[in-house]
Amino acid sequence: SCLRESDSTFVPGRCLCPHTQPGVRGQLKELTVYQKSPSCSKITVIVTLKSNNEQVCLNPEAPMGRQLTRCWNRAHKMGRDVKLCLKRRRGRGRGRGGQQQRSRQRSRGHNVNA
Repeated sequence: SCLRESDSTFVPGRCLCPHTQPGVRGQLKELTVYQKSPSCSKITVIVTLKSNNEQVCLNPEAPMGRQLTRCWNRAHKMGRDVKLCLKRRRGRGRGRGGQQQRSRQRSRGHNVNA
């Protein structure tokens, strides 16, 4: 512990992601999840975008961060490739968009009958 205290770069409570985003658009190339640790009291979710290789920190409390964290944990528990999480996210997002449009049309139909 003496080494840590004298090391000026180590600050307790310092996370890899000082700022996070609720989500990202576009295809994901990589996903890394860091659990809570002595140096950071939050789960850290970092994704790398396919288009420009940019690394983005996601808010682990936001829906996208939660879903990726859940998938990451499941993949590690079952010994699966984490890259499966990246593929699943894209397809599911598209499906959700279609459902929203459908429900809007359906509600419009109810208004006509009423």
